Order: sequence, then structure tokens, then C-alpha cells
Amino acid sequence: MRITDSLFLCLNAESGTVPSRIQILPAGKKIKGVDGREWTLADPFALCEKMNRSTSVTVKNGCCIDENHSTDLAAPKGGKAPALGWFGNFGVEKDGSIWADVDWNERGRKAIAEKEYKYISPVFTRDKDGNITEILRAALTNNPNLDNPALNSSQETAEEKNMDKELCAALGLPETAATTDALAAIEKLKTELNSAQKQTVDLAAYAPRADLAAMESRAVKAEKELAELNAASLKAKAEAAVEQAVKDGKIAPASKNTYLELCASEAGFATFEKIMASTPAILGGTQVPNGAPETKGNVELNAAEKDWAAAMGYTAEDWKKIKEAGQ
Repeated sequence: MRITDSLFLCLNAESGTVPSRIQILPAGKKIKGVDGREWTLADPFALCEKMNRSTSVTVKNGCCIDENHSTDLAAPKGGKAPALGWFGNFGVEKDGSIWADVDWNERGRKAIAEKEYKYISPVFTRDKDGNITEILRAALTNNPNLDNPALNSSQETAEEKNMDKELCAALGLPETAATTDALAAIEKLKTELNSAQKQTVDLAAYAPRADLAAMESRAVKAEKELAELNAASLKAKAEAAVEQAVKDGKIAPASKNTYLELCASEAGFATFEKIMASTPAILGGTQVPNGAPETKGNVELNAAEKDWAAAMGYTAEDWKKIKEAGQ
């Protein structure tokens, strides 16, 4: 179902001039009028493309501009609905609003120049969900539905012009610079600022070299002392853990140095703790002797040592070699 609606917009012209390009629809996906009606403009580019290639009777030669919607209100009742101009060549501005070129006839030009009308009201179709689907025509009116400057009023006060001049001066631009020039200058300043913030600060430019050297020496000394303190603490923890493992019968006394080397780093110590957590003690609770038996020649294993060696994953021959090395 196609429904026809309209809203009111300013014509955005300076005093004493008649615009050759007018705003047809404002920016924004949601367009709301003063009277509370609301429409959706999801894709202004798609709508402009559709209008520019349209071959319908209403738009192929340009859309009509009448007065006070006479085409929709007076004409159906047999009244007059003369055109005041025609518009086409739709385009989307940077802010998302839709504009079109307008060709006024003498009557339309005179009505605007002599301030007979200040505002323009586009007529468009929408679907049942409120999506704008086509622009049909527009009307000159004096009953605005949107709070915008009028077609034939000045859009700038003297104060606003002075502010523009000050802004241009601050940006290093001539007074005649366009808005796009100002935006480009601001963007350039933002880029330069971001670049400056990322650069490394040379402290030598802000502090004497002797002070910086002293600061660096203190930092190196403190870092060294901290490393030594951490190493001493780790060594003490490792020795205590290895001794406890020997007492618990989880490692052989002859293997202490090997495990202490493993615990020389935090990562190694963590690995040692994991190994000990999953390593069973000697079967039956028998402790591994702290020293090798006082025997000469061939070293034999007792039953407890054989069980321990098997639990630790050693062969009897491997454990004999360990014991012989500890004699």
C-alpha cells in the first residue's frame, strides 16, 4: 500500500536571492515533523538513484513545485494548481540530507523574492512501515513543519560571521575558506596531535645529563638488588623442597644436585613441584638411605630400594650406578 505524506522544510536562501538548489529531505534515518508524524529514510543514496532514473510521469521531466499543495488539495476538486517551478537532479549532501536543483518560473521566482512564501513542503510516498519510497512533488508554504531558517531570510548574523572569521584565523585559513576547508584543517591538527603523543620524549631536553645518569644508576642498582634477593629466596625455597623430597623418599640423595639445578629458575621450581606432587613415596614408607651401604665391590639393592627404584621409574641397574656414584 502506497501512502502520500508531506512535511515542511526551509528553502535556505540568503536575503534577496532565489536558490537554485533546495533541500528536499533533511538528514537522519528518522525524520520527524513538528506535528508529530515520523518517517524513515533508511538509504538516501538509494532513494536519489531511484528518483534520478525514474521514468514515471510525475518525475521524468522534473517534479512540480506548486503553492500550498494545490495539486493535492485544489486540483482534485477542479481548482487551479499552477506550477511555480520544477526540481530534479537529486543528490545526497555530507550530512545525509537530500537536495535537488530547481528551475523556477517567473511566478515562483517573484513569490520567493518578494517573500510571499518562506518554506517548502515535499510530498512523498511511504509504505505501511513509514519508509519513504518516492518523492512526488513539493509546495511553497508559510506553515513550517520543521524548525529551520526560511528560504528568503539571512542565515547568518553579524556575530556568526565574526565567529567564522575568528575560526578561520585560528586555523590559519583565509576568511573566504569553505566549511570543508575548515574541517580538513581541524582533521590535520588532530593527526599532528596524535603523532606527537606517540613520539618518544627525550628526557635530556628537560633534565641535566648528570641527574639522568644518577637516576639511571640507581635504577640499575635497584634492579640488580631485586634480582639477587629473588634469586636468594628461590634458592632457599628450592633447597628446602628438595630436602623434603629426600625425607619423603621421593628422590635419592644422590639426585639432589640435579633437582637443585632444575629449581634454579621460577619455571623450573614450578616444574619440580608438579613432579613431586605426582611422585609416590617409597612403598611401605621405607626411607632411602642417606648414604650408600659400606660395602666393597658390587653394590646390591635391598627389597625397599628395589621397590623405590621401580616407583621412580629406575631400573635396578640404573639405581646401582646412582648408589655407586654416591659411595
